[in-house]
Amino acid sequence: MVKAIFPRAVQLIIVLILAALISSVIWNQFIMKDKNTAQDYRTLSMFSPDLIISYQEKYPSNWKDYIAILSAQHQIKDQNESIIIDLHKQISEETSFKDLVWPDKYPEYIKTAKYYRTILDKYPVYTPGNYEFPLKEPSYFVDTYGADREGGERTHEGTDLFDEKGTPILNVCDGKVEKLGWNRLGGERVGVRGDDGNYYYYAHLDEINKDLTIGEKITKGELIGTMGNTGDAITTPDHLHFGIELPDGEWLNPYPLLKVWEYHGFGKR
Repeated sequence: MVKAIFPRAVQLIIVLILAALISSVIWNQFIMKDKNTAQDYRTLSMFSPDLIISYQEKYPSNWKDYIAILSAQHQIKDQNESIIIDLHKQISEETSFKDLVWPDKYPEYIKTAKYYRTILDKYPVYTPGNYEFPLKEPSYFVDTYGADREGGERTHEGTDLFDEKGTPILNVCDGKVEKLGWNRLGGERVGVRGDDGNYYYYAHLDEINKDLTIGEKITKGELIGTMGNTGDAITTPDHLHFGIELPDGEWLNPYPLLKVWEYHGFGKR
């Protein structure tokens, strides 16, 4: 009997070890990956769109280098501008980012700047031409992400772009149609799962493009529908509520991305 129990105990231990290994793989490959992606996008959304546009105008080939070193400046406690000036000089002399000579005195600054430069490549949401502004013309919109809605019961998880009823709404990137039709808050809405993994939400439409089908591919610039004020926007002027949901379920502030996309679509800041 002892001999019979021992193999079963060994088998149980092996099963538990395998289960632990599988759980670890799932955690690292999916859950932690989504959390890391969300953190990266949160960081990108904190960059100044005006700063990005300015350096894209001046330095179209290496604007990411400048944005990385400038956006990490808060890590320099004494705000030593000579460091930034020196790095600017190196970049202007066509030194590649990986070959920059960094100030040893500020390890956190170096780490942050290199991280910023990495995510600007990894998630090219600010790279000209990669994404489309969702309207065919410039629009009025301000940063209201996080503002109270329904008396504080919820917060605003997107950006409202205002224009006339019937204004064409365009898809911002390649992907697949995931949701179509009515919901209580969004009214007539379209949800697109971008090829980048994010979910793009177009709400309060007057009409949805009848050629769209759930599960079918949709390309950047393709017609989503037309602007309206359906759903809980019935008492407001016509507008598009545009939202970006990350793979972990967190809603990103789309305002800075939209400002850069608008500029590259129409040259307006």
